[in-house]
Amino acid sequence: MTTDPVAAAAVDPGWEALARVAAGNPEAFAPLVESHQERLLRLCERLLGDAEEARDAAQDVFLKAYRKAGDVRPRGQVYTWLYRIAVNHCLNKLRRRRLVRFLRWEDPAEDAPAFDPPDGAADPAVELEARRRWQATRRALSGLPQNQRSVLVLVRFEGLSYRQVAEVLGITEGAVESRLFRAMRRIEAAQEAEVSRVSMKEAKP
Repeated sequence: MTTDPVAAAAVDPGWEALARVAAGNPEAFAPLVESHQERLLRLCERLLGDAEEARDAAQDVFLKAYRKAGDVRPRGQVYTWLYRIAVNHCLNKLRRRRLVRFLRWEDPAEDAPAFDPPDGAADPAVELEARRRWQATRRALSGLPQNQRSVLVLVRFEGLSYRQVAEVLGITEGAVESRLFRAMRRIEAAQEAEVSRVSMKEAKP
């Protein structure tokens, strides 16, 4: 990871934009917003489960980033710094809300696991079972502890490496791996429980 501020700015022009903002050029912040607003909005929506609330959260994140422009030390990539602000902001909102809504797990990364609702299947029975498993998955996702959900979103849907997630969340890579493992175990258990429940129900005379 790059630690020298000059080298970091050369790698990611976002640091230079922030430096210009800190030097009194607010217009330099606009390209940074244009470059990262879509991915931040997507991240906030996946964490908060509400599109309107996510838009407000993304605006708050950029406002915080703007205000921190003079304090930040260039390190790594700008988007991981923005992710850190976004995750902390969204988790604070979830803590205040005290009620976790169902997440909108739409438009996942291309290399993400099959969490999407299944496409049409040739065999109706197969399609029905897949949809039941998906419903169980959604319930499990909504009930994950916030720390596990954050790791799951960042790794499986945003495509960040363990090292990047550790940087965003301020934890070790081992903690990232552990939380992801526990989150996946909970999801798999929920899926299997749903399949077992349905099978027992259908087996009754």
